[in-house]
Amino acid sequence: MQWNGQYRDDLRQFVKGDPGMVGAVMTRMYGSDDLFPDSVEYACHAWQSVNFINSHDGFTLYDLVSYNRKHNETNGHDNRDGMDQNFSWNCGWEGDKNVPEEVMELRRRQAKNFGCLLFLSNGTPMFRAGDEFLNTQYGNNNPYNQNNEINWLDWSRKEENGEIFRFFKLMIAFRKQHPSLARSRFWRDDVQWFGTDGAADTSHASHSIAFYLDGASEEDDDLYVIINAWWNGLDFTIQKGNAGEWKRVIDTSLPSPDDIAIPGDEKTIDQVTYTVNARSVVVLIRERSV
Repeated sequence: MQWNGQYRDDLRQFVKGDPGMVGAVMTRMYGSDDLFPDSVEYACHAWQSVNFINSHDGFTLYDLVSYNRKHNETNGHDNRDGMDQNFSWNCGWEGDKNVPEEVMELRRRQAKNFGCLLFLSNGTPMFRAGDEFLNTQYGNNNPYNQNNEINWLDWSRKEENGEIFRFFKLMIAFRKQHPSLARSRFWRDDVQWFGTDGAADTSHASHSIAFYLDGASEEDDDLYVIINAWWNGLDFTIQKGNAGEWKRVIDTSLPSPDDIAIPGDEKTIDQVTYTVNARSVVVLIRERSV
């Protein structure tokens, strides 16, 4: 097993809205077979890729969506220490003081997007302790010498950000409930990639992708995942199945608790089109035929 830093960088760039990242995200979510070759010579497995967005080094998840640059002044090195290339985006407001509510809403959505994509990806997911309740280091991405509130877990944020904690908890449960996502091998022919209305658009200007994952080989339900990293909503035509067959489990643009449904509370989709709001992820499920 190996930490996949390329997964981290590609997912960060895609979610914050950088162009030209769709093809890379497809490869990362598939299991990074360019780094762990699915060939007779190497015979790698998808689980060998340790997928992560944040680790003990660098920004926390909340800081990743709250700061455009590092703020390491308290370390005593004139802000020269720590990585400069973080692929972060502050959602329109630097830092954590007097943040407009619409910015906070977008930050929470982006945090959910990152968590959602992490647990939908083939491979072994890893997340940093505290990211499930938006712990912060106040923009410090190298607090090696900070034995204080900068580097401690602030458990009060678990109460403040209960919807994020709930989302992460249910995403973990969703992954465990669907073995089709986390396989010992790559998805291979069980996955099909789509765009808004047909083939996947991997052009430089594209910011969206969808995929269908057939669960039959794993005795699992079918999944249809739609990812819109663009700053405008997009109408997607569901390319598999008929109206009424799919149920919505996740829509990160919706307020909690509608952002992720507990088993049994999924909402039936009565049309073959679904409007995916700006910067959001939607997951649909079709129950396996017995």
